[in-house]
Amino acid sequence: MLSAMRIAISRTSLLRFSGALAFAILGLGAAASVGHTEDTGAASATDAADDTPILLELFTSQGCSSCPPADALFDELRKKPGVITLSFAVDYWNYLGWHDTLSSPENSDRQRDYAMARGDGKVYTPQMVVDGIDHVNGANEAAIEMAIRTAERRLKDVKVPMSMRAEGDSLLVDIGSAPENSDMRQATVWLAVAKDKETVKITRGENRGETITYSHPVRELMPVGMWKGEPTTLRLPLKDLHGIGGDCLVSLLQVEGAGPILGAAMFEPKPE
Repeated sequence: MLSAMRIAISRTSLLRFSGALAFAILGLGAAASVGHTEDTGAASATDAADDTPILLELFTSQGCSSCPPADALFDELRKKPGVITLSFAVDYWNYLGWHDTLSSPENSDRQRDYAMARGDGKVYTPQMVVDGIDHVNGANEAAIEMAIRTAERRLKDVKVPMSMRAEGDSLLVDIGSAPENSDMRQATVWLAVAKDKETVKITRGENRGETITYSHPVRELMPVGMWKGEPTTLRLPLKDLHGIGGDCLVSLLQVEGAGPILGAAMFEPKPE
């Protein structure tokens, strides 16, 4: 599974534009200890891990006739307390007659990496991945709720608190320490740059004539640091994010390349 992490990081950092890589390098060079959050009024990353949200990732496609109900449900799930949502448009249905305007091969690679990590090989749309450990049909609300409860139970002893805040021209990602008895003490810190919403009018393919709104579609996903079980703060150049094409940020603490999500936080920067 360590090789899966290297594959995932390589795909993301090498195939996406060079500015994202420079951003990640700056972030890695600025890691420091947590301990100065009280002056900003922001919540400390050392708050109880019980408050750590569940991450829902929806793999969807504008060319998939089964996806619009899942996309609509996803827009409702983003309002659920204790949940962070990200949608990933895959590119493998583009041959059906409509090129998904939000799709990328990297999004498809992330979905395949999850299938490889789970060992079940299941890749489909609409697929919901819950906290990196389980998957269900993204249009099945009952199954999603059950998967959320399962993830909460399975990961409750390894969750790590995270928070994000602005400080001048910097974005600070605060990460807490591993729970005392946790056996997961090393993970990659990822930063997702997403749009709050994106509305697309589809003129060809299975969804021809539909106008669909996508919630939190990811535009970039990049590794920005490593966490080794100790409280850590990453300082990243916030101004560089405005050129990527998103208006909200999500930080993820993920074991290996496509393993459990130990922590997540969302931040919406003010427009320039």
